[in-house]
Amino acid sequence: MPSTPDDGEDVRVDGRDARWAAHRSSRRAELVRAARRAVHHRGPDLSMDDLAAEIGTSKSIIYRYFTDKSGLQGAVGDAVIDELRAALGEVSERVTRPRDRIAAMVDVYLGIVESSASVYAFVTQPGAAATAGALRGFVAEIEDIVAEALLPVLRHGGARSATDQALAALWAAGVVGHVRSVAERWIAARAGAAAPEPQGAADRGTEDEIAAMDRAALGARITDWLWTGAAGVARRARTTTTRPDDAIGDHT
Repeated sequence: MPSTPDDGEDVRVDGRDARWAAHRSSRRAELVRAARRAVHHRGPDLSMDDLAAEIGTSKSIIYRYFTDKSGLQGAVGDAVIDELRAALGEVSERVTRPRDRIAAMVDVYLGIVESSASVYAFVTQPGAAATAGALRGFVAEIEDIVAEALLPVLRHGGARSATDQALAALWAAGVVGHVRSVAERWIAARAGAAAPEPQGAADRGTEDEIAAMDRAALGARITDWLWTGAAGVARRARTTTTRPDDAIGDHT
């Protein structure tokens, strides 16, 4: 029976290096997709034994392509990042108004998280060292996109200045950190709501309220927080709870 690359044979005859490289790339992508499906259905804490069984291969094959679990996490993380980067890039081209662009980017991020909280947790676990560099690079790229969205507001129609760029970069770093933190709290609350409550446990209260928020409502809240700041949110809340005459006179 002829050997295959998965048998471990180093194919270096008749100029087959290119074919072998293509096979490895294809096989690696296939394993990433299979691992992602397994994590999506079984959760982020699967062991390598569990992952191999779910994928339908052996640990030795996985290790051949990814070295260790961190390598597999990194590869799955790269796939998620590529999708998110493409979606955010499309948003930045399609939506031009700064506030609308921020809203759309928030929705894209929440959509990625909501589509598979288990996969998101798998690639952002503290132990996922292999994903750290990719995530840092991705975060920096997203900060650049957000900063670009804010610049038209900061420069008030004039030329860009070094100060504008610096303020936009700082604001963008806060935006990205805020959205990530809120999204992770949201999916953690959802995971807790889905778990059986221990007998005699106190009412979950706040966590249940967070878990009950849908993506659209949460996205709108985040956009308000980011765009108007705490003072703007408080002012809006007052105008919706006071009499119309009171609201008209409220200029704080």
